[in-house]
Amino acid sequence: MRAVLRRNGGSGNPILTNGAIHLIPATREITFEGNTLRLSSREFSLMQSLLLRPGAILSRQDLEDRIYGWNEEVESNAVEYLIHSIRKKLGNQIIKNVRGLGWMVSKEK
Repeated sequence: MRAVLRRNGGSGNPILTNGAIHLIPATREITFEGNTLRLSSREFSLMQSLLLRPGAILSRQDLEDRIYGWNEEVESNAVEYLIHSIRKKLGNQIIKNVRGLGWMVSKEK
């Protein structure tokens, strides 16, 4: 698989793009409106989970499973804390709360 990716000039970690957001898995950075920001590993995992499925609502349980795994105990407000810290870095408009269901990022070109 890696040999095929090398031949095609591909990358095992493609850049995820949604509007003005560019998530770079190789460096664990996010570029937003021309500014490059460093995210913690859990902030990065949360943003990556949301950007892999733009327009889809992910519940707290979905996000906990993707960020922490199945066997790890998670504090009750861990996801909210991560979303709060991402919103401080990127602004409040990126991650949208769908009351009673979860969070999402809008599908943008």
